[in-house]
Amino acid sequence: MNELITIGKITKQHGNKGELKVLPLTDFPERFDYLETIFLDNGKYIVQKKVERTRSHKKFIILKLDGVNNIGQAIVYKDYLLKIPDTELLPLMEDQYYIFELIGYKAYLKEGELLGSVKEIRKNGGTDIFIIKNDQKEYMIPAAKEFMTIDKSSRKIIISPIPGLLDI
Repeated sequence: MNELITIGKITKQHGNKGELKVLPLTDFPERFDYLETIFLDNGKYIVQKKVERTRSHKKFIILKLDGVNNIGQAIVYKDYLLKIPDTELLPLMEDQYYIFELIGYKAYLKEGELLGSVKEIRKNGGTDIFIIKNDQKEYMIPAAKEFMTIDKSSRKIIISPIPGLLDI
């Protein structure tokens, strides 16, 4: 089986006809419009369900699954993660990356010194922040072309920091 990628989290049931309220965990919430099946993961087991319909509601997606027809059946899925196979990821433009792909990349200074590994990428509404850690320190590097170059083939990030950036 392909790797499963999280695209949403069920927060609770919606209404009394088995609909689920989903918090999208993707930069492409429109992708829910094209789902035919989805994998539901509660951390212990994964179940595949057919998607009957979806619609947007404020910042959420309302999802109706086959066989989930009332509140009691819907409540069971609270806090489940919604996942898709990595083969169903939407294509990205040349300089775009999925966050999960970049976790674990080695980060080097442009002079060649290893800075650490990417442990997390925080989305803060503006520029994403790369959290790079080594045994002694954690660095927070803005995801800006002025500071970094990503080499997907070697799984490396080259950092060109401005003075003081690594001292924060």
